[in-house]
Formats: sequence, structure tokens, C-alpha cells
Amino acid sequence: MASTPGPAPEENPETATDTAVPRLVVSWAVVGIPLIYGVVETVRATLPLFGG
Repeated sequence: MASTPGPAPEENPETATDTAVPRLVVSWAVVGIPLIYGVVETVRATLPLFGG
């Protein structure tokens, strides 16, 4: 019987966690910063419509 090989380096939970967190932060920043900017600009543009 052949033994089952261990997990590949890219499947190592410790390695995956080490790279996942920074990638997640960068991904949210790339999406979140323009989103927040758009919401702020929309609110600023609509304030005169509502007497603000």
C-alpha cells in the first residue's frame, strides 16, 4: 500500500492564514475606500435637495 502524501505547501493552514489576512485587508481597502468616497459624495450632493 502506498502512503497518503501530506498536504501540499499551498494547503498548509498556517501558510494560508499568514497570506490570507494581508490579502483580505488589501482587497477590502481596494473596494471599501472608493465605496466610502462615493457614499460621502452622494450625501454631499443630495444635502441641498433636503435643505441641508
